[in-house]
Amino acid sequence: MSRCSVVYAALDSEPATTSELYDRVGYRDLLRAGLIPYSAFRGVLVALVAAGRAQTTTAADGTARWWRPDG
Repeated sequence: MSRCSVVYAALDSEPATTSELYDRVGYRDLLRAGLIPYSAFRGVLVALVAAGRAQTTTAADGTARWWRPDG
C-alpha cells in the first residue's frame, strides 16, 4: 500500500485533526508505510490537498483539519 493510499483511507467527509488521522491509521500501518515521523504523515496530507484529493482548514484553535472533498 502506498503512503498516499494509507493516509487517504483514514480520511472521510468529517474534518479530523492530523493527530486524529494519525491515530486512525494506527502504529502498525504507519510503520509499514514509513509514516512514523509526524512530518512525513503531514507531508502526505499536504500532497493529497495539492492533488485535489483532500481539503484542509485551520480551526479557531490553530489546528489543521482534513477531510475528503467527495465524502
